Amino acid sequence: MAQPWIDFGTGLLAGGLGLSTGWGLFWLVIGTVGYMRGTCSQRVVLNSLAGVMIPLLMLAALTWLWGSSPKPGFWFVCGLGGLPLVLVAFGLRRAPDGRRAGVHMLGGVRHLMGTVLGAHQECGGCGGEHGRGAGGCG
Repeated sequence: MAQPWIDFGTGLLAGGLGLSTGWGLFWLVIGTVGYMRGTCSQRVVLNSLAGVMIPLLMLAALTWLWGSSPKPGFWFVCGLGGLPLVLVAFGLRRAPDGRRAGVHMLGGVRHLMGTVLGAHQECGGCGGEHGRGAGGCG
């Protein structure tokens, strides 16, 4: 009776660690490009590397622990998609201004990417209106 719950929980953990590893890898690439351009410090790259390595090592430990068990079944696969579905559900909810929360998150990610990559250094700091008509630098 407990085996399906254990499989589901293990899949949930593996899905979350995989999602976290992917997010860390994304920021590792952005941070490395920013470091090579000279727009961010080495600390950004090291923090991003930690964001990749810690969940990846935890996922490797989970795989090693899972090694003696039979092949993953239906409940493991259901749990694997659990945290990505939770992330999508949180992104689809409405924010206080009426827009979706995922839109706000993507705007924040774009702003942080612009900061790390130095998108507004050459334009003298366009105040976030990069390429948007009057006052923009585009």
